[in-house]
Amino acid sequence: MAYFSIPYKCNGTNTFFNFTLKHDYVLLAGSRHLSINAHVCKDLINQFGKLGFSFLTGCAKGVDESFRDALSKSDYVDSTTIACAFNSKVKQFLGTFKLYAVSKALPPRAALAKRTLWMTSHCSMLILFPSIPFGKGSSLAFKSAIKNKKPVFVVTDTIPTEFKDYRIFKSSLFGIVSGYWIIPTSIKEAASCVN
Repeated sequence: MAYFSIPYKCNGTNTFFNFTLKHDYVLLAGSRHLSINAHVCKDLINQFGKLGFSFLTGCAKGVDESFRDALSKSDYVDSTTIACAFNSKVKQFLGTFKLYAVSKALPPRAALAKRTLWMTSHCSMLILFPSIPFGKGSSLAFKSAIKNKKPVFVVTDTIPTEFKDYRIFKSSLFGIVSGYWIIPTSIKEAASCVN
C-alpha cells in the first residue's frame, strides 16, 4: 500500500488527510494540446515508481506523449502500459511498452472513449493535466474516475466543481505540481477533523 498525506486547515487548525492506495496503476493523462516539461514528468514518474506504482497512459499527442517519452527513458518502462485506440498506434509502440488495444471494429470516437474508460477502470488513481476549459478526453477521464470512486489529482489553478461524496483539497503533488485532490469519501482517512 502507498501512503499519502495531504495538509489542510480544519477549523483554523493545520491537520492532514491521510489515506492509502494499492500499488496498482497510476494513470497519467491530459490534454493533447499541452506538453509537460520533461523534468516534471521524470520527477513524478520517479516519485510514483518509488511508491511501487506501475504506469498507464494513452496513445495521444500532448500530455500522453510527454509521459511516454519520459517513461521510455526511465527505470519503469517495463511497468508501463500504453492504451491504444488505433491499430497504427499499436505498431508504433510495439516492443517498447506493454500495450492494450481497442477493438479494430469501432469508429474513431468510440475507440477513443473506450480506451479512456478502460484506463480509468484499471488505475488506482488519475493524475490529470487538462486544458481549461476541459477538453472532451479530459472530461471523460475525470468523470469516469469520479464514477469509479478513484482519487484524482487535477493540475490546475481552477478549483473543481464540488462533488457529492468527495472531498476537495488544494495541494501539491510531491511538491512538483500544484492543483487539487478530489478524494472519494469511500477512501477511509487515517486521521480526520470533522467540521
